[in-house]
Amino acid sequence: MISKSMIAAGLFGLALSASQPAFAATRSVAYADLDLTTDAGHAQLDARLKDAAKDVCGLTRKDASAADVEAGRQCFAKAYADARRAKGEIRPTALAAR
Repeated sequence: MISKSMIAAGLFGLALSASQPAFAATRSVAYADLDLTTDAGHAQLDARLKDAAKDVCGLTRKDASAADVEAGRQCFAKAYADARRAKGEIRPTALAAR
């Protein structure tokens, strides 16, 4: 049986294309603690995906040049779109009784 954390690593790794080697990295975004049958659960996962994409693409850096910021924005748009597409492939699951 595959655990949710393994599924999260497989589906929500934000892999960026080789055309942007300065930002090429992967992050796993966990969602096992979220109830994806609710709007709130989806909103929280979306926020996590955005944060991971910003981090991977260097948008959290304070010392970035203007060129790096623009490349980071393009990287973010692709990474976040890819992650949202992957999110659409998972089945919503409710958390077990707490």
